Amino acid sequence: MPVVEKQASSNILARHLHHLSFKPTSYDPLLKAIGNAQVVLIGDGSHGTYEFYAHRANITQRLVEEKGFTAIAVEADWPDAFRINRYIHGGSLKDGPITSAHAALKDFERFPKWMWKNEVMPPFIQYLKDHNAGVLENTGDRSQQVSFFGLDLYSLHRSAEEVLKYLERVDPEGAKAARKKYNCFERFGEDTTRYAYEAQFGLAKTCHKEVVQNLRSLLKNHHKYIEEQLPDGDDRYGHPAEEQFMAEMNALVVKDAEEYYRTMMTEDEKSWNLRDDHFARILNRVAHHLGTTPEGQRKDAKIVVWAHNSHIGDARATDMGRRRGEINVGQRCRELFGDNNVFNLGFLTGRGTVTAAYEWDDDPELMTMNAPLDGSLEHLLDSSSTEDSFLVTHSIEDTSEGETIKVEESDELTE
Repeated sequence: MPVVEKQASSNILARHLHHLSFKPTSYDPLLKAIGNAQVVLIGDGSHGTYEFYAHRANITQRLVEEKGFTAIAVEADWPDAFRINRYIHGGSLKDGPITSAHAALKDFERFPKWMWKNEVMPPFIQYLKDHNAGVLENTGDRSQQVSFFGLDLYSLHRSAEEVLKYLERVDPEGAKAARKKYNCFERFGEDTTRYAYEAQFGLAKTCHKEVVQNLRSLLKNHHKYIEEQLPDGDDRYGHPAEEQFMAEMNALVVKDAEEYYRTMMTEDEKSWNLRDDHFARILNRVAHHLGTTPEGQRKDAKIVVWAHNSHIGDARATDMGRRRGEINVGQRCRELFGDNNVFNLGFLTGRGTVTAAYEWDDDPELMTMNAPLDGSLEHLLDSSSTEDSFLVTHSIEDTSEGETIKVEESDELTE
């Protein structure tokens, strides 16, 4: 970017930047910009930056309290997030009561653990529990309580086990049939890489048919399973409709994960699309599930999404979509819910430290960040302000000033 053009862009940005701090009023212009959006996606430039998580939690709290958001969906595995969901609704699990917000994070054992087991999450989880208790006490309306869900698909075996546990309670014969189908994976243990390699290259039969059949069976028996549980619903497990939904989503995770792992062996870009399509599919089903009142009426469920920037932007505006044919959940949300009903918010930084690891499964380390690359958005923002700030891009993109700001397209936006 030429020096003169860079300076002009920097000056324009400086005029439109809003100061960002942890004071509640700091978020006022952002809440105004969000308006009546049904889905707000809040991204992070890394999974190891305290400020990203803290601001995201604060913004989400205001969305819950001031704009009626009732779901938080995060880049985490469905069964891991389920323990949090049960805790904030005051329930317990088969292995006993969930005694604290820290205990609600028990199931997050997959690398990188610090992504969710960090100092921001326990107080935020406790806030959600206290908020839900207040809603129930003041209104008695459970549909106004906040739920917490996982969007990811890396829990093939855990999700399969959760499906079987559910079926053993509601349909023991159905559980036997489902277990027989899931036993297709048995010879590989929990080694999804070995299964994917042998299945994709014809060394073993795929389990695709079996996982699809199990999902279809759950969906086919949706009303039957709920109605049979209603007379003596067990509070330990939650409302029958909620438990059925959880089982169906776990079965969907198994189905999508099976295809994802196989595809990774040969088509990396397609596997990215399968994963983000799964994110969007979960979001759409959550919206439908929460958008049905006990009386059977429809309402718009309002959802906050937490994920990496590479997921929550719009791939069509970057090389991800233009050159590599990739999609992401930010794009899919706009297609599903409409452009005007979706608000995308990303966090970037260009200095300081980050919690990260050099290799997968390594212990976390505190690392000093490299300076932003010249011509990057981070570099432009860093040169426009010496303090933390945020920019509402649509406040300038339709003006003559918006034409002045040009940032070279990054070849990659990946985790």
